[in-house]
Amino acid sequence: MSLRCWSTDRILERLKMARRNLFIPIGILLVAFLFGLFQPKFFPSTSKLQSCYHAIVGDSNSLLQIKDPTAQLLTGELIFQNYQKDSSYGVFTAKFAEDQLSIDFTFQSEGVESKRQIILSKSGDELSGEGFLYKPIEDCKSVLYNQGLGLIPFDMKLPLYLFPQMKLQSITEQQLTSTFGPGGFKPIQSAKMVYTPTKGEPVDAVVFYLWQKSVWNVIANPNEAPDWGVEQWSDQANVFSVNGVQDCVYPNEPDCSNITNIFNQIYKKESYINKVPKYSPREVKVVKTKTFHDPETGYYVISEFNILGIKADQSYRCDLTAFDKSGKEIISWKTEGLSFSPKPSTIYSGQTNITPDQVATVGSSTVKCEVADAII
Repeated sequence: MSLRCWSTDRILERLKMARRNLFIPIGILLVAFLFGLFQPKFFPSTSKLQSCYHAIVGDSNSLLQIKDPTAQLLTGELIFQNYQKDSSYGVFTAKFAEDQLSIDFTFQSEGVESKRQIILSKSGDELSGEGFLYKPIEDCKSVLYNQGLGLIPFDMKLPLYLFPQMKLQSITEQQLTSTFGPGGFKPIQSAKMVYTPTKGEPVDAVVFYLWQKSVWNVIANPNEAPDWGVEQWSDQANVFSVNGVQDCVYPNEPDCSNITNIFNQIYKKESYINKVPKYSPREVKVVKTKTFHDPETGYYVISEFNILGIKADQSYRCDLTAFDKSGKEIISWKTEGLSFSPKPSTIYSGQTNITPDQVATVGSSTVKCEVADAII
């Protein structure tokens, strides 16, 4: 048996090779460790669900709330708030696999309970299905929707998560009489949002009124409790006012905080979307300009005119000017009103006081009018 004798240089070379071979697996392990550490930051997983998703199409909304997005069997609440058709809301169980969320939805619609399955597909951070594209949001309570107010031409922004507990109702004649007295002034339109709590009795959370401006000017006394509401909008003919709960009316949660969230929206002017019909110009034909004398109130100039194309149930507002026989302006004034049904093409008129010495000088008048669908 022979022994192999290596020189010192040979031994050192072999040791260096062994050291290099050892560094290779250590390097691979180090790279794998760093990739695992930073991979979620630079290459986020597309399979993770969020706790809240919101989708909007036109004036319709949907809100998806998942209680625990990491659970194997998911549970939560789903709302479909449709602006001009039946809405639905309820609870669900769901499973998420291969970027697909399979939902078993138990819901209420128009007072009837039903069940159906919904499939949502996940792409990136978003979910899609049922005609909606759901985007994740931080807080479901921050989402607002536009609530129509019936015959009152405004929408109000309210928290979408409370949609199942909110219902628009008409105000009965008995309730109006109780509020304003049997012989008191009453609004031309009214409505209320009723909140149904998890515990306790429903409450009128918000009350809405539409007043004639002439009536509002009489009843709106700043020194009295505002049963008539707080003004949010007005024009020459009408006033829109609102009233509501002043603070929490329930001792329990979440009803107390829900009422607070509603109250926070009531008196913000930006909470209301104006849908009052817009005025547009109409051609006017002046029929006659004349004067008359009332022994009690004085002398007047009156302009009679046709508003061409005005229809039933429309309102008008006009600017009038009277001129003397040489064409010099005597006086200008305004008039407004509702079209005469069932013959809206009849003669309208506007009048204003003049001095006795101006009577003999009146020669002609001009009228410019705008027309809109009436608020009735």
